[in-house]
Amino acid sequence: MLELLFLLLPIAALYGWYMGQRSAKKDQDTIHNKFSRDYVTGLNFLLSNQQEKAVDLFLSMLQKQESENQITTDSQFEAELMLGNLFRSRGEVDRALRIHQALENNENYSFEQKLLAKQQLAKDFMSAGFYDRAENYYITLLDEPEFATHSLIHLISIYQKTKEWKKAINVAEKLLKIAPDTDRTPLAHFYCEYAQSIKEDTKSFLDALNKALEYFPSCARASILLGEFYYQKEQYHLALKNLEHILEQDPSYISEVLNQIKNCYNALNQSAQFELFLIRANQIKHNSSVDLALAEFIEKKDGSEAAQSSLYQQVRQYPNMITFHRFIYYQINQTENGRGKDNLVLLHSMVGDRIQKAFPYRCLNCGYQSYRLNWYCPSCREWETIKPIQSIDEVI
Repeated sequence: MLELLFLLLPIAALYGWYMGQRSAKKDQDTIHNKFSRDYVTGLNFLLSNQQEKAVDLFLSMLQKQESENQITTDSQFEAELMLGNLFRSRGEVDRALRIHQALENNENYSFEQKLLAKQQLAKDFMSAGFYDRAENYYITLLDEPEFATHSLIHLISIYQKTKEWKKAINVAEKLLKIAPDTDRTPLAHFYCEYAQSIKEDTKSFLDALNKALEYFPSCARASILLGEFYYQKEQYHLALKNLEHILEQDPSYISEVLNQIKNCYNALNQSAQFELFLIRANQIKHNSSVDLALAEFIEKKDGSEAAQSSLYQQVRQYPNMITFHRFIYYQINQTENGRGKDNLVLLHSMVGDRIQKAFPYRCLNCGYQSYRLNWYCPSCREWETIKPIQSIDEVI
């Protein structure tokens, strides 16, 4: 309701101007009282949450003023433009379109005013889901300096929705030229999306991923895709170079590639180096998946008691449900049969059930949770904000 009231303020201002201009007319008092009553009635409708009646009343007031030629062309344009926006905000896109199209086609309005009408028409079509029509309007506005940035941003939004990644890349690069401080994260992901759509073309695939890293060196997704590519080609040194680089880019995602890193070291007969990597990884950023991988490595090398000791230190320093679940497992294996062991088995099962029911990924920006890694959050519409829960300190 407050948003609606805000949108109606230009009409209120227009009404105030109108009343001031009527001071020289003989019927000033009568008209003043008439419109004052209508205006107060409209506000009462708003305050009583009767928005439909309020809009209809204000619209009729505006139309009456137009018919009597009692407002200037500029004021009339601004009021009608705002009314169109109001209808769009209420979901009445068809009415908004009619108003804004009438403004665009009205010969009495200036070129600049028609540009504003085109901008609002693009928003109307976006709201209605007619992305091709919105795209056409935004493209026509690109040559106008005052509208270029706004149009490029909305074109990017359109191409994201339609998954036209090559177009999204071209527009995002244009936006960077006129607004160098623009966040480059989306552009890097556009290149990653594009790369995944042309996997068959190896050169273009690699070029796209390298471009992503050129624009946004911290793009862990690009490194993951490069690491997977070289891993499948059995080029393990190159795979490790890209996968381990994730520790410097965003260590939150290292849990996504731990198995590949381990397999690379094993294929190179450098399994001892994998232990050093795990230790270094946890020093950079604690991760429960790294805890488990390190415990598994130590168990194979030195036995379960050494693995339990290592895990015990991690549980004490970083209380975490996932790490605690594995620690209970070691405790069960070292406990003699009896009531104590039965209790540990029950506790292990309860903790395991809770882990199974939890979402493994969460957006750090809005809290959206998912069962799979999404690089684009569908809730807050931000790139690279969804992280693996194992990289987040989930205190018991």
